[in-house]
Amino acid sequence: MTSTIKPGRVLFVAGYATFLATFNETFLNVALNPIMKDLSVNAGIVQWVTTAYMLAAAVMVPVAGFLYKKIRTSRLMALSLILLVVGSVIGGFAPNFAVLVVARVVQALGTGMIVPIGMNLTLAVAPKNKIGVYMGIIGAMTTLGPAFGPIVAGALLAHGTWHVLFFALGVLAAICLVCSMLWIGDIAQLTHPHMDALSVALAAIGLIGLLYGVSTVFSGQTVAAVVALIIGLVALTVFVMRQRRIPEPFLNLEPFGNRAFVLGVLLVIAALMTVFSMNILLPLFMESALGFSPLQAALTLLPACIVSCVLSPVAGKVFDRFGVGWLVSVGMAVIACFVLALSFTGGSTTSARIVLLYAPAIAGCACVMGPAQSYALSSLDRRLYPHGVTIVSTTFQIAGCVGSSVFVGILSAVSVAREASGQSAAAGAAAGFDVACRVAFVVDVLGFLAALALARVEAKSRAAACAHADASAAYESGHDAEPSLADAMKRDVYAVTAADSAYDALVVMVRNGTTGIPVLDEHHHAVGFVTDGDIMRTLVGDTNDKVSMSYVYALWVQGDKFAQRVADLRQVNVMEICTHRVVTVAANATIDRVCEMLAGNRVKKLPVTGGSDGKQVVGVISRSDLMRYMVTSVAPVGE
Repeated sequence: MTSTIKPGRVLFVAGYATFLATFNETFLNVALNPIMKDLSVNAGIVQWVTTAYMLAAAVMVPVAGFLYKKIRTSRLMALSLILLVVGSVIGGFAPNFAVLVVARVVQALGTGMIVPIGMNLTLAVAPKNKIGVYMGIIGAMTTLGPAFGPIVAGALLAHGTWHVLFFALGVLAAICLVCSMLWIGDIAQLTHPHMDALSVALAAIGLIGLLYGVSTVFSGQTVAAVVALIIGLVALTVFVMRQRRIPEPFLNLEPFGNRAFVLGVLLVIAALMTVFSMNILLPLFMESALGFSPLQAALTLLPACIVSCVLSPVAGKVFDRFGVGWLVSVGMAVIACFVLALSFTGGSTTSARIVLLYAPAIAGCACVMGPAQSYALSSLDRRLYPHGVTIVSTTFQIAGCVGSSVFVGILSAVSVAREASGQSAAAGAAAGFDVACRVAFVVDVLGFLAALALARVEAKSRAAACAHADASAAYESGHDAEPSLADAMKRDVYAVTAADSAYDALVVMVRNGTTGIPVLDEHHHAVGFVTDGDIMRTLVGDTNDKVSMSYVYALWVQGDKFAQRVADLRQVNVMEICTHRVVTVAANATIDRVCEMLAGNRVKKLPVTGGSDGKQVVGVISRSDLMRYMVTSVAPVGE
């Protein structure tokens, strides 16, 4: 079915849905005052419209990563959009505040899934030479959504009530749902993982505790915030420990062992904290300190939104052609410089000056967001894409909530302190904005240091690739260089982790047409090797090293019994059946040495080790790979 899927249409639906999901996070911000008046609630209560939404969305992100491998893609995307439509309808007719909060939670159940599903779809259909462009478009939507939320909401509120906002979003979501049903096929390959209820509970408690604690720490409820933070951090710690122990983790944390991925995620966090916080800080500053109307403040942000929309795909093209290092370094430097400049605006600046300072900062974010997440995800093995996307999408929610809560809290605290000392409310708001921007500047400087580190990682990777290319060229041109393993080995490493099940190993082997794969630990070191023979022996319950396919056939013809045996493989940890004594070969070994090792150890395939510590699995070499290399070196295929 995937052969009929058109990448452009999938990208349109993924981008459209992502825009709606992030747009929904901020579009009610300018309607909080009307909601307070209509439903007779105070400022402390009305904040739950936003807080409940963020908490529910944050919990749904890791759940979406699990569901992506459990439910057909077309149905999962439709389900997420249906929840957004239903929540919008409930909100449009909400008669009281309790129903309004329920509506926001239902919306969040859908939008929390949309962003990770959209990113997974984009990675699945993007041509390898256009990953940067495709992810740049998705990155643009994650920036445009929260930026356009207050603008559109301000325009609609000028002609209607806050109920209109929900109905408008419901119509937009319904259009996206129709497009999804027409154009999104079943792209993901399902592995039907088992859901670990305790892991889900720990993740929910951890994220809710962390985000609730941060969002309330500046509200005067210090004790409740500290308790929530402690509970959240403890729950997340136990969650991480459990994922490393159980055979089928709810969230595979293996991407954190990849330095490029970690640095890319840190850059996304720094950029998102700036974008989300400025989309709230600037309207507050302009309305409280400068006397702007909500619509005037929203329109002042419009040029920066347009800059982001135009520049994000361009940044993706630059990334595809020139790489990530200098692009994200320049981007973070620009963000830091202009955020610092915003901190000196004072209480007498103009709309034009804010545009001139804010637009470059958003341009810098466009240069960081898409390229950083594209490089982070593309540095992973394809089997880890869904897990990497889940992690990146979760950081979206965390960065947005933490950034806005911390920086708005700083603005409020400084403003209150200045007013208590006798200054006007406008002067206090201006001072609070200046301090919040300077704290954001510190975060951006840390992001710049992460960008420099990522540039070094990329430079080392390119140097290694160039060295391999030079060695290959020298050999092919008739030099005396000894032919090396790097010329013949396969660099796509199909593998499972020590925490995976025998069923996971079977799926990887069947999907990739291979007869044996290494088992890796969290450092990407080989700790075992599992073959189709190991799987066969486990299926038939026979320890005979030479178990025949006839045994497997006899079991297969029994239908349900064979299906049950296959399902039972989920309960068997791969380390229980694999070979623990793994024979490996270094990446710089000669072809002669590889032949000796294959013959001497009587094996058909060897994991190839290298990397920063010389022990990471960087490839695989088999007898058939060597034969193909040797034959094509003297008689290329097609001659």
